[in-house]
Amino acid sequence: MSRTHPEESLGANPADAALNPADSVAMGVPSSRAEAAASDTADSRRQGTFHAFAFRPFRLLFAAFLINQTGFWISHLSLQGLIVDLTDNDPLQSGLLFFALFSPAFVLAPLAGVAADRFDRKRIVLVCYAGISLACALLTVLSAQGLLTPGIVLAVSAAMGVAFAFSGPANFAIAANTVPMEALPSAVSLQSAANNLTRVVGPLLAAPMLATHRYDVSFSIYLVAASVAGFLTWRMRIEKYAVDSDESGIWSRIRSGFDHAREREPALPALSVVAILSLFGVSHVVLLPVYCQDVLADPKYFAWLVAVSGLGAMAGALRTGQMRKAITLRSASLGLFAYGGALTAFALSSTVTPALCAQLVAGYFYFSVMTKLQTLLQQLVDESKRGRIMSLFQIAWAGLVPFGSLAMGYLARPLGTTTTLMAAGIVCLIYGATISVFSSRWSADAASAAARRSAN
Repeated sequence: MSRTHPEESLGANPADAALNPADSVAMGVPSSRAEAAASDTADSRRQGTFHAFAFRPFRLLFAAFLINQTGFWISHLSLQGLIVDLTDNDPLQSGLLFFALFSPAFVLAPLAGVAADRFDRKRIVLVCYAGISLACALLTVLSAQGLLTPGIVLAVSAAMGVAFAFSGPANFAIAANTVPMEALPSAVSLQSAANNLTRVVGPLLAAPMLATHRYDVSFSIYLVAASVAGFLTWRMRIEKYAVDSDESGIWSRIRSGFDHAREREPALPALSVVAILSLFGVSHVVLLPVYCQDVLADPKYFAWLVAVSGLGAMAGALRTGQMRKAITLRSASLGLFAYGGALTAFALSSTVTPALCAQLVAGYFYFSVMTKLQTLLQQLVDESKRGRIMSLFQIAWAGLVPFGSLAMGYLARPLGTTTTLMAAGIVCLIYGATISVFSSRWSADAASAAARRSAN
């Protein structure tokens, strides 16, 4: 599945390429192919959000993702419950568990991106599923025999985090290899919607095991889920894509991924929006239990807020898949602005009804922005660099959340929960407005760069 560069067509329009990266003629595709693509795009728009389901590889990918993510949430909540039981609810140990699971996404993502471009992506995902299955099997046996200690749980969780880190960029890239480019917005939005569905279904399924402390059952469920997901991935037949042929050292290949992101404007500003949304937006979830206790005066509202946010996020992802207009950095930055407004309103809420409404809106714009930016990045990059660019997306999305959560938890002590949440919302407001104002300038710079490449 190779991609044509703008400079490969004399009829390429660099200005249009910068303003509308989904425009196949502007991106250098010959007019005969562009006409066919335009016809396919029109059909896909009529098909709407679920157009990606027309392609068997994506159906298998979607099913594997849905099953695996459901198992992940069951296992993740059970790991938290297990640490609470083993350490008498030591908050430091709970923080270490979170760090062990998700910090590898920050540290190892650049290497994972190189691997996704250099080696067979499907094989990488299969190896990661196998690693997760082995970790779950170990947790199941040791939990059933009562042999687990906090140290063992953290060590196995870190191993699972490594598998998550390497599977992320490969999975992101495979999503673009299972459908034609015109169906990519549908594929990304459906994956995002599935992710939020599992955020609701997974905890419901985990509740009986948490109540009875049968963590061994939870881990065995994830073992089965990861194995089934691996089997479905193995059955998937994806279109061939251009593997990176760069023979330079690994650090040079990592650097080339950064260089490619800088060249493909507005990739870097788009990644910065993802980073701000993760650091100051997603990370606010760490304060929700304290907010429910101190502001709403009832800890039980925590589950309500999480569920409502998940429903809003699922709606945002599905709505993005129905969009008829081309996805732009400006529309995503305006979404960040709206998210900041919703988070600020949530911080100012003192009763449950406005708090739930604010979380519903925040969830909607959170996944709407993330879905738009992932789609935009997938459309901008070369196939041989896709894994590395999506590894940067993974760093900005998941890798920064642990640091943002630690910072918010630290600041909430001297400033208070409400003030910290309000400050985070204001940062999102200001950054979203700023990126929106300067987005046209980046588009102009991208047009100039594309013109220079075409001239050369």
